[in-house]
Amino acid sequence: MALLTQGSGFVPTANRALSARGDLIQWGDTSLGWMAEIFPPLSAALSSIVGGSDLALNLVAAVVLGFVLQRLAGVLARRGVGLWGTAAVLGTLVLTPPLYYLAASDLQSLLGLALVVVALDGIASFVEEQNTEAGFRAGISLGVAVMVDPGAWFYAIVLGALAPFFASRAGQRGRASNRATITVLIFPAVGAIAFWLYASWWFSSDPWGGLESTASQGWFPIGADAAAALIAQGMLAVPLFLVAFGFRLVRDRWSLIAPIIAIAGLYLSLWAGLRQAGGQTYVLLTALYVLLLVARRPSRTRRRIILASALLQIALGWGILLLIADSPIYDWLRVVTGL
Repeated sequence: MALLTQGSGFVPTANRALSARGDLIQWGDTSLGWMAEIFPPLSAALSSIVGGSDLALNLVAAVVLGFVLQRLAGVLARRGVGLWGTAAVLGTLVLTPPLYYLAASDLQSLLGLALVVVALDGIASFVEEQNTEAGFRAGISLGVAVMVDPGAWFYAIVLGALAPFFASRAGQRGRASNRATITVLIFPAVGAIAFWLYASWWFSSDPWGGLESTASQGWFPIGADAAAALIAQGMLAVPLFLVAFGFRLVRDRWSLIAPIIAIAGLYLSLWAGLRQAGGQTYVLLTALYVLLLVARRPSRTRRRIILASALLQIALGWGILLLIADSPIYDWLRVVTGL
């Protein structure tokens, strides 16, 4: 898909902006006057290291997707979904355009989504299994995510605000436990951003330059209602998530904490202009279904429901795309295929 995209004339705007930030990095320059302009720095550094070409960024995205899909396949195998169920669920990602569009056009968002999924998976383990190590993993993942993708900021804010609730659900009550949980979840993200702002203030003449340009189309480019409509539209294309969410809503409401945080983070980042509409809701909700909502050792009836939902989702992944002819994914597919 990376090679096909290269010869199509498609212009990956987000990747070009990432490459431009990577070009600002001057390795070995001790003045560091360019620090403020490359925020978020980790994705810019990665672009600089691989050369910043469209093909190089696409190939990095392919490697990231390889690890992500392998992790998802492993989770499905451990949950006992079965061969056909596993193939159908993974097919919702590899047989529909949204995942390929992200990989071809927006490496930064793809990396951010992958790290957010790891963080939410850690939160779920911390709450449901009282796994303290998973809580540390969630905090570190968020700390890296905010330095890769500004869209991860809202996840860190929401998780920090809900930290006392997580501590209570994990059986750790009291002010000391609340403070410890807040520190574990929010300190890596806050510390990383604070350090970068301090370093930018020390070395750069305009320490806020990179932060001001993180929203490529300006802050809050669309209304709150329009952002909600886009999220709802993306959710309707993921029946696997909706069906499992409905089951958990009846039987185990507390397990829905992480998915609800994901939806809130998607909405806030889209509304603020830190994300663009184009497959991110579809990919993230499908991954969350596998990591957080898929049934353990499902019965034969539930396996059939999973298989039917996955097949419906593949159809919707194409059907909704073709019905919404002004979507960025549709434009990308039309240019790549030459139709």
